[in-house]
Amino acid sequence: MDQELLRANREAARLVQQFLKGQSRAFPALVQLFTPRVMSIIRRLVSSYHDGEDLHNEIWLKVAQHLHKYDTTLPFHSWLYRIASNACIDFLRKKREIVLEDEQLHQQVHKQPTDRVKSPELFLLEKESYSELTSLLDSLNDTDRLILTLRFVQELSYEEIGSMVGMSKNTIGTRLFRARKHLKELLDRQREERRRSDAAY
Repeated sequence: MDQELLRANREAARLVQQFLKGQSRAFPALVQLFTPRVMSIIRRLVSSYHDGEDLHNEIWLKVAQHLHKYDTTLPFHSWLYRIASNACIDFLRKKREIVLEDEQLHQQVHKQPTDRVKSPELFLLEKESYSELTSLLDSLNDTDRLILTLRFVQELSYEEIGSMVGMSKNTIGTRLFRARKHLKELLDRQREERRRSDAAY
């Protein structure tokens, strides 16, 4: 973790304590302290300015609602990124579902007789696979979920991800390898259980 982030975490712990003691001015200072980092994450994930602003406001609203649960002995940025990653992943999941639906509608409206349009069954199967994968992401800790999203949705480099979450390039690589392995094991296990269940009927 870089020195700047360490200083920001120390200042955040102080501001949180002030806010919980009734000093309302401490919260805007907390927002200002970490807004550049939060917006950096959001801008990498969300192309729409208005969606990004809405997501930013949503994240800080959740922070305000749950600030009393924050353990000030832990780095504030980790707790904040947990909330931010949940909000971003939920947004991306909803966006992906909308895109899939829009693509299917577009195909149905504009298809030509020679087009090989996917059957509704195949389309639903692909959507189900995506939902299956996103549900498995919930088994990861929030930092790993965010790292995976930044790497494989936004295709950021290890250096870019590391600068956003306060980790070295090597650490990012290690966590990505372990997270992908864990996801693959869960996915293989889930599909094997489904195959056995189908074979029983």
